[in-house]
Amino acid sequence: MSSFLAQAPFVTLVVLFISLVMSFTSSFINSRFMPKEHRQKVKNLQRKISALTKEKKENMKQAKSTGDKKLLRKAQKQEKQLLQLQSQSLSLTTKQFRVFPITMGLFFAVWLLLTGSILGFKLFNSPFMGPDPVAYLPWFGGVMPLSLFYWYLICSFLFGSLFSRIFGLTGGLD
Repeated sequence: MSSFLAQAPFVTLVVLFISLVMSFTSSFINSRFMPKEHRQKVKNLQRKISALTKEKKENMKQAKSTGDKKLLRKAQKQEKQLLQLQSQSLSLTTKQFRVFPITMGLFFAVWLLLTGSILGFKLFNSPFMGPDPVAYLPWFGGVMPLSLFYWYLICSFLFGSLFSRIFGLTGGLD
């Protein structure tokens, strides 16, 4: 028989809280390692890329339908500009990966404490692991039972996107 810690609703709330804390910590670390000016540059580049892509597509479509060689050359120049902007954006965005080892180390430590295993190696029996589902989603054609992994994944996506928006790490194009 599994411990009461491994049964819903206790483990459901524990995983929810852990994913909230992990997402907050990860977003906080990212926001401190990537200054606001840097994030603004990335956002501005993404806007330029989006606008230029739209304009290039319209020019290509119009050039093909009318046979306008001048407009076709303009669209080809826009393609070169687009590649340059994308390269700049990629260069700036990859600087975010400096914190990846920190957040992954933190994740592995928390996952080890939560499950008792890491990378498929069982190190100890965790009180949070049990045979029963840890959460149930009633919205998808009946009740959908979720294991600890899937519940953590759903909570992490939810809180990760929420905290990324709060810290200004990501966001839709205005």
